Amino acid sequence: MASRAVDGEAVVTTVSTMTEVETALRERRFDLVLLDLMLPDVNGLSGLAMVRSLSSATPVAIVSGRDDMTTIRQGRGLGAKGFISKSAEIDEMIAAIRVILAGGQWFPDAAMADGAATEHEDLARRLGELSTAQLRVLRAIAGGQQNKQIAYELGLAEPTIKSHLAAIFRKLAVGNRTQAVLAFQALEARGDETP
Repeated sequence: MASRAVDGEAVVTTVSTMTEVETALRERRFDLVLLDLMLPDVNGLSGLAMVRSLSSATPVAIVSGRDDMTTIRQGRGLGAKGFISKSAEIDEMIAAIRVILAGGQWFPDAAMADGAATEHEDLARRLGELSTAQLRVLRAIAGGQQNKQIAYELGLAEPTIKSHLAAIFRKLAVGNRTQAVLAFQALEARGDETP
């Protein structure tokens, strides 16, 4: 494992779901999160948005087999500090981890080039502005839940859910639930590992 090669005494916590990621981030502080875009309970870059909202000071590197430039640039727009391809040689993975731990960034040169943001990159940036609670509400409405169900599951009052929805609509520049869900699903689809 590349992280152990960087520091043989590194404490590595391995989880396999976004729920486990959330629990781990609440329980302790990490120097780096290596995040796969394909977890059983979240696909795509919405997982990155959730990690960034839970622990904005912790650097996150995307580890993925999907290395198209749109996905990489969206990840960068959401606040990732690097992108490590699953097909990279171990020496490259080690170098990437070292650079990110030292406070740098690790992306392919093409992803670092400045240019006009694409629609997906702009959406990723806007999604990255959502709070953890807002992301949970957005995930719930994308799952077809109504305000009352969301309030019950999150332990919140229904007016609080409505307040979160208003903030989501404003931040995503959409006018209703359907448009918010479509925006969320567009970001989810970008993380699909199949080319």
